[in-house]
Amino acid sequence: MPIRKPDSNVELAESREATGKGFRRWREINGLSQQVIHNFSQAKKIPLHNSQIAHFENGVLDPKAAFYVSLGVFNQCISDKKLPPTQENFSKTDRDRLKDAEPYLDSEGNIADAVCFFAQFIGAEPISELYKTPKGFTEKEADNCTEFMTAVFNAEVKKRKLDKGEAWKEFEQHLARHGLNKHYQWRTKEVIVYGGDKWTAEEINDFTKNKTDDCPIRTALCEFTGLPLASCPSQQEICDKGLKLAKSLNTTKK
Repeated sequence: MPIRKPDSNVELAESREATGKGFRRWREINGLSQQVIHNFSQAKKIPLHNSQIAHFENGVLDPKAAFYVSLGVFNQCISDKKLPPTQENFSKTDRDRLKDAEPYLDSEGNIADAVCFFAQFIGAEPISELYKTPKGFTEKEADNCTEFMTAVFNAEVKKRKLDKGEAWKEFEQHLARHGLNKHYQWRTKEVIVYGGDKWTAEEINDFTKNKTDDCPIRTALCEFTGLPLASCPSQQEICDKGLKLAKSLNTTKK
């Protein structure tokens, strides 16, 4: 897999980074994981892998032509709702998420094809405003995140009949593995175990870099509850629905 070296051309480096962030933003808006895209590509038999997507989104992939062609095929399938049938490693959940997704659009609102993806990557075409870096969490979204995290954690504790101290020790390991620092690990414990002060927008924006990084608490909750990451609600869904989403998730899991 070709990984690029740092670009001496600043504008090219910026366009690559912007394209990767834009694609990631599109993926998160639609509640899609990198693994779902990988699973689709395996079912469709096109070369589009989760590792490539990860490097592409981080602006460190130097893609070959087949990558852009595969992105174009993937995007057109989403637009046409013509998806492979469910099969091994391409579940009904994967298919339903892709069926509900909207295609990636160019700056004029047209469905992006292989040429568009390449043009954006080299800076010849702008990214749609839809996929520009978001402004970050609002206080309302931070409140919803607090309610979601607390409800999901407590529901799992109740379901498994765990002591909260025991549950925290297990959950803390997931947080540490996904890079949440000691201060925010302590704050997580205060919020979801002790029912302390809610998360503030400033705090969550700090450890997610204004929504540009995945939330490590969301990922840790998926692991703690045994929910596959591909089936986990997107960060924006959690921001928008909070406690209501947590309740529906618990109902679905029963």
